[in-house]
Amino acid sequence: TRTIGYFFDTCEGGNGAAEAIFSDLTNFAAKAYALAAECDCEAGCPRCLHSTGCPQHNEALHKDLGLFLLDAISQATQNT
Repeated sequence: TRTIGYFFDTCEGGNGAAEAIFSDLTNFAAKAYALAAECDCEAGCPRCLHSTGCPQHNEALHKDLGLFLLDAISQATQNT
């Protein structure tokens, strides 16, 4: 089974974030995991997971699931 994820810039014309993530996904996932894992919040907060521009007000975000996915991404990309 193959899983596909999409990263995209949300500002008009882009800001280069998607390209930076694509070019170094392993490092991105590891740093994002460390940031969220070290945060002392329970469910996610603006410091570790929330996006201030989220139109759904971050209601669908779950810290444990985010940590699981970031770990899986960093492990999968290290093994390719």
